[in-house]
Amino acid sequence: PETHDDGIARKSDGGVAAGSIVPRADDYLAPVCHHFGVNHLPDGCDAEGGPHAPAGATRPCDLIGGCTLCDIEKVPYIDELDPEDNVDVRLAQTKEIRERGLIKPEVEWAADGWVVVTLFLPAAPRVAEFAALEFGRAMNLQECEVINRQVMHPAEGTLIEMKGRLDVVVDPARLVIPPEPVVMQDEEIKAFVAEKGLKCVAATVGEDEHSVGMREIIDIKHGGLEKWGFSCEYLGTSVPVEKVLDAAIEHAAQVVLISTIITHGDMHRSNMEKLADLAVEKGVRDRLLLISGGTQVTDELARGWGMDAGFGRGTAGINVASFIVETMRERGM
Repeated sequence: PETHDDGIARKSDGGVAAGSIVPRADDYLAPVCHHFGVNHLPDGCDAEGGPHAPAGATRPCDLIGGCTLCDIEKVPYIDELDPEDNVDVRLAQTKEIRERGLIKPEVEWAADGWVVVTLFLPAAPRVAEFAALEFGRAMNLQECEVINRQVMHPAEGTLIEMKGRLDVVVDPARLVIPPEPVVMQDEEIKAFVAEKGLKCVAATVGEDEHSVGMREIIDIKHGGLEKWGFSCEYLGTSVPVEKVLDAAIEHAAQVVLISTIITHGDMHRSNMEKLADLAVEKGVRDRLLLISGGTQVTDELARGWGMDAGFGRGTAGINVASFIVETMRERGM
């Protein structure tokens, strides 16, 4: 940047690092490789050797038998200097966890137990911070510390991020993990859909304007049901349950898909139960597959509320398509 007329007084021969630049001599030699700047082998250093260098020396470090950049064996091993805070002590503390294949949260060191908890508290920042510490202790977290706080809105409250140590281990051998859903091959689904001429009626029901999730399931652009030849009639959002069922009857559909994102007042439950009851009332329940989806929907809940299946987070079109084909085969639909 310009320095003229900036009002800062400077000494022409003084200041930080003045006079510290020293020209390098023409015969400068440092006995290491990859040296920055000019480096010279001594005179007489050639294939025959000389008074200051061994025979065949071609690099400065040949003068000292090689440097650490060329010979890794010259790098000395320095063990931990602290007798208490070192890797051997830390590994000894978690030896059983590693040997038994147990799982414990970790961040800095293996199985150190650190976890991060996010809370929203309807309180001012300082009150929320100390309240969060109390919640952390109630959750049996040790060494709790608030690492971030952010006011969402003065009338609403504060978002808190808190860290703490969780002294709990999990044995993966004791976990009950449901199997991954099995999906069918594309060609098998396409053949069944073409044979049956499958049609779907889809909508987001109730007073709900969410549409992205349903589009992901049915739209060919997102690998949805249309990809395998399903004929999908999308009714839109905030659709009354009665209209969905009437459309299914009108289009002679075999599948009804409803999205239920809003769960306030158990709206998702009431919409599913209403759809199932209406299908029974109109005498079409046996020839329809009723499928619901949403962020708070599980298969167990949906079946308990009259659906044939429920799909939640992470569902893709292939999951729904596979379920439809497999279920229709089992029921002879």
